[in-house]
Amino acid sequence: MSKQLRVGLALVIVASMAPAAMALAASAVKGATYTGAVARNKEPISLKVSNSGKAVTMSIAIPPLYCEGGGVGARQITKAAPISKNGSFKGSIAYEFQPTHRTTSRLFFSGRFSGRIVKGTARSEFPLAKECDGSTTFSAKAK
Repeated sequence: MSKQLRVGLALVIVASMAPAAMALAASAVKGATYTGAVARNKEPISLKVSNSGKAVTMSIAIPPLYCEGGGVGARQITKAAPISKNGSFKGSIAYEFQPTHRTTSRLFFSGRFSGRIVKGTARSEFPLAKECDGSTTFSAKAK
């Protein structure tokens, strides 16, 4: 086999492996819990990846506020957000005031997994206090 043919064959093999390596780097760790914080007020977050690696559920006690005041205890209502082949996802969490079952706020999140690290953005919306709405970034690592 000539040197030129061997070099060409090696390049074909390397090129065919590149998409698989990129997909592995972009995917979430199946069944892992990622912990970290949002940049605003350093509020802790966790993201739980399903055992199949195809969905993620995000949890944060209270959505970040961009006004004076404080949050009240609320029940989080969320469903798993699908994770795309490139590791990206987006979803939302509704916060319900338990005594009245009224939604007091929502957190919209999106991000992208890169192996054991995830980064993204979180946007808070408060229907009764628009001045408290805002957006921040987050990052977390798999345990």
